[in-house]
Amino acid sequence: MLKSALLNAVEAQRENVVQHRRHLHLHPEPSFGESKTSAYVANALRAMGIAFSDGWCADHGAAGIVAKVEGLEPGTRTMALRADMDALPIQEVNRPHASTVPGWMHACGHDAHTACLLGAVEALQAARDQWTGTVHCVFQPGEENLPGGASILVQEGALLTDAPTSGPLQASGPLVDGIVGQHVYPQLDAGTVGFRSGAYMAAADELRIRVVGKGGHAALPHRTVDPIVAAAHVITALQTVVSRSCDPTQPSVLTIGKIRGGHARNVIPDEVILDGTLRTYDLATAETLRSSIKRVAESTAQAFGAVAEVDLAIGYPPVINAPRLTDSCRKRAVELLGEQHVVDLPLRMTGEDFSFYQREVEGCFYRLGTGGNGPGCRSGLHTAEFDIDERALSTGTAMMAWLAATEV
Repeated sequence: MLKSALLNAVEAQRENVVQHRRHLHLHPEPSFGESKTSAYVANALRAMGIAFSDGWCADHGAAGIVAKVEGLEPGTRTMALRADMDALPIQEVNRPHASTVPGWMHACGHDAHTACLLGAVEALQAARDQWTGTVHCVFQPGEENLPGGASILVQEGALLTDAPTSGPLQASGPLVDGIVGQHVYPQLDAGTVGFRSGAYMAAADELRIRVVGKGGHAALPHRTVDPIVAAAHVITALQTVVSRSCDPTQPSVLTIGKIRGGHARNVIPDEVILDGTLRTYDLATAETLRSSIKRVAESTAQAFGAVAEVDLAIGYPPVINAPRLTDSCRKRAVELLGEQHVVDLPLRMTGEDFSFYQREVEGCFYRLGTGGNGPGCRSGLHTAEFDIDERALSTGTAMMAWLAATEV
């Protein structure tokens, strides 16, 4: 029986998955710089006897991997699984298993994603006489930074059916039938997963505003054009953009998350840089807000004699989970874990480049509960305290293997 075969395989290599995660957690790497991570994944796949191609996203300095696992009647249907591999520029709190790379940590759980996919590969391989079709396993670099590793992998042909053996820019054949991805979620208990059909996560644009004035002595402000004062008013004025420029029924968020400017307490600088993000679900709303941001920033800075230069980079599209595939995956999750361990998720304003895959094929992006009683196991993503309850790794491994084997 497929379920028993997969669960037995997951249990047999449970400690391997834990060790994968711990190794990756100790050695985080930045977006499009995951060379050691990729080498680790490649060595693990070789040890399993799994066919794969590497060198994906090489023009961006990355080393993505696409692997292939075949069951009975390979090629009759092909499902893809995805895990991201990059870390974040955050200094982890001091603890025994903390990152060994200063200023970098897996604060978004990509180490767990990669470990679970390696575990799923091994489980699928062990039970290959129990399921039919082919599973592509995408180990993706660069999720955290534009242009997003997913967009590059799509362009290079990673979703094409012969991608695992032919390599980037040489793949051919039809597209895979669908793709599934999972993401850790500390607000859910370990052993639990969550789904949402349709719109789930927001589009994410990146915003930079350069406010230019005229510097001088802080004691002689009348001889300057103070960009700090102008920037402060720009930030305040931008708070009205969402509330007064778009339909209140359309979820939208505009946040300025970083300010840079100034040299000393007694010096007025020449410029201030504001960095922020715009999150939306609707294309028309996004276009309206982009226009409003530019108008408000420029006119507000001008009122103080300064100039605002607005650079708005269009980022990841919204994550839209294909209803048919997502509803099917939710039913499969209930079969595997029980109804009490499968929940419905609310909308999120966070972004994910998994959306680029969903533009090409049916995609389901779900949440893996990683919350527990250990230190950091309830801390939010992208924080220095974040950690996971490692019991979740078995659930994540089993879920990926089960969904791939039953959806092919």
